Amino acid sequence: MNHLALRVYAVTMKILSTLLLATVSLSANAQQWELTTPIKTRSEFTAMRLLDDQLAFAVDKPMGAILRTADGGTTWERRIVNTLNKPVALWMWDDQRGIAVCESSRIMRSTDGFATATTTSHLGYGNFNCVFFLNDTLGWLGSDSGKILRTTDGGASWTPTTTGLTTYQYVTAIQFLDSNTGYASSYGGKMLKSVDGGLNWQGVGPVDQQVLMQDLHFYSTQEGVAVGNGGEVIRTTDGGATWDSIPSPTTYSMFDLAVQGNTLVACGAWGRVMRSTDAGLTWSVQQVGNSDHQSVALSPDGRGILGTDGRIQCSTDMGVTWSITNEGTWHTVLNKVAFQNDQVGVAVGWLTSGGLESGLLRTTDGGRHWAKAGGGGLGVHLTPTGAGCLGGGSGSFAKTTDGFGTRTPANGPNVAIRCTWSFDALTHIVAGGAVYGGIYRTANGGATWTHVLDVGNITINDLWFANDLKGYAVGEYGDNYRTMDGGLTWQPMTGTPGGHTVFFLDTLHGWMRNFRTMDGGDTWIPIDSPQGTVSLFFTNVDTGYAVTGGGQTERTTDGGLTWSTVLPNITNAQIGDAAYVDGYIVAVSRWGDIYRGQVACPLAAFTTEIPAQVDTL
Repeated sequence: MNHLALRVYAVTMKILSTLLLATVSLSANAQQWELTTPIKTRSEFTAMRLLDDQLAFAVDKPMGAILRTADGGTTWERRIVNTLNKPVALWMWDDQRGIAVCESSRIMRSTDGFATATTTSHLGYGNFNCVFFLNDTLGWLGSDSGKILRTTDGGASWTPTTTGLTTYQYVTAIQFLDSNTGYASSYGGKMLKSVDGGLNWQGVGPVDQQVLMQDLHFYSTQEGVAVGNGGEVIRTTDGGATWDSIPSPTTYSMFDLAVQGNTLVACGAWGRVMRSTDAGLTWSVQQVGNSDHQSVALSPDGRGILGTDGRIQCSTDMGVTWSITNEGTWHTVLNKVAFQNDQVGVAVGWLTSGGLESGLLRTTDGGRHWAKAGGGGLGVHLTPTGAGCLGGGSGSFAKTTDGFGTRTPANGPNVAIRCTWSFDALTHIVAGGAVYGGIYRTANGGATWTHVLDVGNITINDLWFANDLKGYAVGEYGDNYRTMDGGLTWQPMTGTPGGHTVFFLDTLHGWMRNFRTMDGGDTWIPIDSPQGTVSLFFTNVDTGYAVTGGGQTERTTDGGLTWSTVLPNITNAQIGDAAYVDGYIVAVSRWGDIYRGQVACPLAAFTTEIPAQVDTL
């Protein structure tokens, strides 16, 4: 490298170092939460809108969510959640302006890329299924009540049109070629056409009445193609007056259709994806996994995004090949999180109203990404060596020696295990309740258990050991105990309210909700920690963090006497637990949502790599 290149390199590195420090400083002063698990095993992407090779929006109907990607589908962020009236179909004019049609005849409109949205009241036409706009103002939507509604003001108001359909002939797709001519498909093989801007519709055909066409595309007012149930493909060249049945390579139903030029990609049931390169005259089929594909989108340059149940798949060759970019994580109520070190951690969840599955999630990069790691439960703990255990309802129990890279099931005590603690591969403590509640201990890896705290039907929610001998247990209903012999015996701690969490920095300094101790739990002093605190932890005797059930995180720099907000509430969150991981808070919630927010500078500095090729950086 010559002297000029060296000078450029040195200046560049100085600028990059300054920018890196500025970025860290900015992150520490403008903290926000990042949802790291936006896609779930139960996700169903009923609509996909790809604006260019990088920017796309998707509807995740079961989650009631609209997601956004800015890198072609590699990573996604949840933009908005509407769990009462779930979105079904989507239209985006650009990266800011969009409209989603929902269940229960409601419509969401956004001017900020669905960071926020306004929702209409119930319009009274059933559930909306599809939406199409010709321009910024003129658009149509279809419902499951056989209605097509029309707007001339960008979706601010809607007027029903005359379709001639019965209430059970739901509309599946709509497309207009100009302000007059448009087509729609509906239940029972009914194909509709309008020549007056969608004010009135007439049936065109004939079409097999037993086949439901799910999506359509017209190249012109005369030439069009439609795909549907049973792999059916039909094509017209006379504006829908007649339709030809095109030989199909599959009998599996097709749900969505994407078109770029003469290339068409249709996706459907049981992993089937059909493709045509001659405007729908001939088709080939490929098997892309075994799950249903609900939606597909293509860009002019060949980028494709496939909305598969429980995952996102992408293509760079106009749908010739597909690869999974996002594997969905468990849809579960996450109750506890534990880290082995600043990279390896686990979060455990259970099946209830806020979660459809019981599952364990695992990270190996400090909580940035998570993967499914088997069945879940209510409590989990890891030691720095990787030994740990988890427990759940009816005494379910499993142990690990490698940070839950693998696990071994074992017998647990007959109690709802809400929290656990491990000393090594053999010695574990579990606690819970309420029925048969209290604390149990094993010294032989779960082969046998001793009920070391047996005082009736109580509930223990959290455990913490300051060392191998001194430990603490707290419950939401004031069931608070301390051990001085490694959990063999327990004594009550009086004058403490208990709560969902307990934390000790060392053998003297500890905290629980609204109280702290500086003498190992002999006495407890009231502190003004946030109401609804579910997790708190300290990095030294002065600096600590408290996370509430809504996600609001507050910091103290005087040992807990006073607090200030560092991370905001999270919309729709129900935080179960949180952990401090090298400058970040990792908080776990219902639906399998895991959030990560920076509150301090990490000890492990982030470094960027600048490749050098001869004299070029």
